[in-house]
Amino acid sequence: MEAAENATPREITASGLDFLSLHPFVRQTVLDRIRGAVFGAALGDAVGLYTEFLSRDMSLAAYPEGRFQLVYPATEPKNDGHRGKNHLPGLPLGLGRTIGSIVTDRNYLNDPKATAYNYWVKGKYHAAPNGSLMRAYPLGILCLEKAVEITFHTAAEYSVVTHADPRCVVSCCLVTGLIRGLLRGQVFTESDVDAFIPQCLSWVDQWIEERSSKEGNVGDPRLDHEEFYRHLKVKRFDELQLDDAMTMGYVYKTLGAAILCLRLALRHSSGSTTTEMSRSAAKFPNAFENLLTTLILQGGDADTNACVAGALLGALMGFNSLPSHWRDGLAHSQWLLNKCDALISVTKVNNETLPYKGSEDPDTSLDGGKGVLTREELEAREKAFVHAYMARLHLGRDQPEKGWLKKLLKHAQ
Repeated sequence: MEAAENATPREITASGLDFLSLHPFVRQTVLDRIRGAVFGAALGDAVGLYTEFLSRDMSLAAYPEGRFQLVYPATEPKNDGHRGKNHLPGLPLGLGRTIGSIVTDRNYLNDPKATAYNYWVKGKYHAAPNGSLMRAYPLGILCLEKAVEITFHTAAEYSVVTHADPRCVVSCCLVTGLIRGLLRGQVFTESDVDAFIPQCLSWVDQWIEERSSKEGNVGDPRLDHEEFYRHLKVKRFDELQLDDAMTMGYVYKTLGAAILCLRLALRHSSGSTTTEMSRSAAKFPNAFENLLTTLILQGGDADTNACVAGALLGALMGFNSLPSHWRDGLAHSQWLLNKCDALISVTKVNNETLPYKGSEDPDTSLDGGKGVLTREELEAREKAFVHAYMARLHLGRDQPEKGWLKKLLKHAQ
């Protein structure tokens, strides 16, 4: 902890996009890293599903070869019959308990921050899950030209609409700031990471004091610096106990795993200069796959852990360094590439891309551009899903159903 607090930071407070003109390769490298961050997160999320909610021992037993593949023939999911219990009745929505409870509150649309804050208080300040951290990484791209303090503020405001706990806020600020720094070429070494951490922590401490004073919540808990640094200084994944059933969704576990992945990746490299920024693929052979596979095989909240870690690694290594047998098998990859181009247009990194107008993007409409389903269509889709799920588990309808399975089938009828 002392080493981190005493580290000398690089100049990471600079803003603007003038750095893109420092060398002919810089702009192309930043474009590659933006796509790398987005696809890195998506790949981590996708491959992480193989071991989500499994213990480390179960993960290793299910995938003894220690390798995953998304292209044909894709790795067959194993030992995943446990998943249905966590989402029934109804279709799986990927909606965690915290977000689900908050956004369905009748007062949420009127005051999201207050609703999220009240939920945190009612839970006696214990709720610090990783939901806001998982979705925060694109802010590092959107804030590419902004000052680092504005980046922190953006991340904090983004977190508190669902996750009010300061541990969630500081985690979002740190990952968002690191993504920005990686894209700007300001985070080259592990020492840069160690220097950036206390800068982020100091800003969040001040933000907490200002929020408490302004809103009269002087009794709210502050950040425990020792606990924060303990999760960020681990040397091995097993120190985080990522598969512990009671704490696997804790935000510091996800943050600690992501920072460890970034540290290990940076140790593969001795740093770079602006003329070397375009050589990421050669500097990190197989590192993305090896690090994320090791993390995913720890089990626990594997998809979320690997999503955040994948965003950091992708921002460091770039799109072209991602393993082809993962990247080329990702569903809807062209759609995601189009979203990357939209993001690049908004951030003005590449003026040659077509201007993006969110109002003209059907994905931003309330129905996602797909049309609103009728109640009959929703029920038919749900019934089809349930029957397909049962067939996958080789559970015939002629077999006796018990417990959650009985409720599931009854709901689908």
